[in-house]
Amino acid sequence: MEQHDARTIDRLEDGVEDDRVERPRRWRLVPPAITPIALRDVCSGLLDSVRRNARDRFQRDMEAFFDADTSATYTSYRRALASCVHELRANTPDECREVLIPAFCSPDFPETIEGVGLEAARYDVDPTTLAANPSAIEAAVTEHTLAVVAVNVLGYTSPMETLAETCSDQDVFLIEALGYAPGTEYKGQRLGTFGDCAVLNFQQGKPIPVGGGMILSQNPDLAFSDQGRSRTRANVGAITGYALLSRPRRYYAYTRAKEWLDRFGRLNWRPTTHPESKFAVEYDPPFATMSDFQGAIASRVFDRLEDDREQRAKTAQFYTEALSTCPEVRSIDPIGGLTRHQYVRFPLIAETQPLRDRIGQALNEAGIQATTLYDWPVIDPTTFPGAGKLQRHILTLPTHPYVDERDRRLVVETIRTAVARDTTDTHSG
Repeated sequence: MEQHDARTIDRLEDGVEDDRVERPRRWRLVPPAITPIALRDVCSGLLDSVRRNARDRFQRDMEAFFDADTSATYTSYRRALASCVHELRANTPDECREVLIPAFCSPDFPETIEGVGLEAARYDVDPTTLAANPSAIEAAVTEHTLAVVAVNVLGYTSPMETLAETCSDQDVFLIEALGYAPGTEYKGQRLGTFGDCAVLNFQQGKPIPVGGGMILSQNPDLAFSDQGRSRTRANVGAITGYALLSRPRRYYAYTRAKEWLDRFGRLNWRPTTHPESKFAVEYDPPFATMSDFQGAIASRVFDRLEDDREQRAKTAQFYTEALSTCPEVRSIDPIGGLTRHQYVRFPLIAETQPLRDRIGQALNEAGIQATTLYDWPVIDPTTFPGAGKLQRHILTLPTHPYVDERDRRLVVETIRTAVARDTTDTHSG
């Protein structure tokens, strides 16, 4: 990563007030996570979809990239995960009805597992690295365990060779969830190639935000295909809106309009780039596939994956350096061997939950959408201390290419001010 201007970092660390101190910009709101899609991508998607081979071309590219045996596409991440679990069930005895997931993860995982008629069991994670706890997984595996899901939370990985060895020894499947981590490597090997299969999420905010999901199989006994399944309709409106409204000033106008419509009950819905509902899911196949429109745009975004990663990495490095001496907050210390991190969001851990909430409020008031993560259902900190701490203390900062130098300085200055006020209030109390 590039090194930033040392004088800028020193000024931020010292809290020096000068004419370069940033102030919030009017009529501008920085979204929490964006991978840019341009209107020319949408136009290309419309043209390429006429040939009706763009989806298959994207699949072949992904299979080659991950050295996968087979693959299949779906209209949402939940449908992809459901199809994956169905295939695993078809290859195991009936008594294997339990899937292990991290205690700190998206509700997509437990709700999908329960939706297909199985049971979700939890294991704890390390709050300093976001990695799975291998000993917790080993202790949680029983004769009823079907699979272990390794969720690369925010792109941070786990000791994958250890997890793969544990699953092999226990004769259970290993599923890699690559929502934030396509292209990321662990000890020189791409994530998504350690387990029996990988499930990718293409919803908005992810590295390939065209909507839908994909399964990639590394196990010849697990076969996935798009053959015999209908293509979904092209989600032209959702992707066009995503392309048009992602920039901070347009995003500000969009959020204000949505708030007004929500207030009057006109638009009470959660936007998604998935071509079908993310939540209203029938968990039994057959499932539709992605469209050629999605495949065409996905190929173009996939080709820019490294460029987008490098831009996000610069912002993440700026945050890391500028906040390294800020008391009461810390960044994640990834496990050794993680490279080519996508940095889709930058996780910050506050010393206390009230401080986390005050920092988040201050950033949002400054026009920076900083978000919590996986805050429902409430995790029991006694049973899962690592996951419980993350749920109460984590805040994610935007890193996408629309975050400019002024935004980065504003983020750091706002955090430092909130921490200083917290420290003053604590001492005065």
